[in-house]
Formats: sequence, C-alpha cells, structure tokens
Amino acid sequence: MLLILGWCDMRTLSRNRQPLWFATFVSKTESQDEYGNITGGWVVAYSAPVKAMYNIGFVESDAEVAMFGIQSKDTLRIVAPRDGFPLDGASILWFGKEPETPYDATSPKHNYAIAGIRPSLNELVFYARKVDVS
Repeated sequence: MLLILGWCDMRTLSRNRQPLWFATFVSKTESQDEYGNITGGWVVAYSAPVKAMYNIGFVESDAEVAMFGIQSKDTLRIVAPRDGFPLDGASILWFGKEPETPYDATSPKHNYAIAGIRPSLNELVFYARKVDVS
C-alpha cells in the first residue's frame, strides 16, 4: 500500500509541472563610454535561456516569503529536485512567456528574479519575485 501511495505522489508531481525558462549569471564587467572611460555602471551577462519543467504555484501567504524581504503578491513558489539543480540567487526566469528572439545576453527581458532558495532533504523550494524589465 505504501509503495502505491509513493507512486501516486510522484505521478501527481510530474503531471503538475509547468514550463519556465531560466538563465544563469555569467559575468559582470564595468561599463565604458565611447571614449573608454569607466561610467560607474555595470554590464551583467547571462547564459542562453534553458527550458525546464518544475512544480510552480503562487505564494499565498506573506509569512512564507517574509524572510526574503518580499511580499507574496506576484511571487512564485517553485519546487525542484535537489540533484542537478542549476539555479542560484543571481539567476533570472521567464514564466508565462518565452524569452525574446534574438536573445541579448546583456539585457534580457525576463519577468522574474530569484528571491531566495530553501533546501530540504530531497527537494529545493525557491521563490521568484516579479520584476519589470523593459
């Protein structure tokens, strides 16, 4: 009986997966003007977007994300397997839309950014806050 319940739980998780695209941080360099002078800004580069399937839902309680200094409005809760998890706090996400084509690694038009990651024994729960990038 226990084996059957475990199989049903895994099947439910697979069925509830939704697509999202992510890009990981690659480099950060100081920006320069046309004369080679440092402007004080930074140019951040990201990897090419990768499509992944995770169990995604919206956070319903501010208490769940208060530790990251964000509110639950427009915050995603994403459950992913612990093995081979590629994201970190500097990663960016596209959920509900695909990355633009052609993709510009230094100014991607993403709609979510990682706010925090909470590891557990078998899985990772990470939270992504909505961002407005134009």
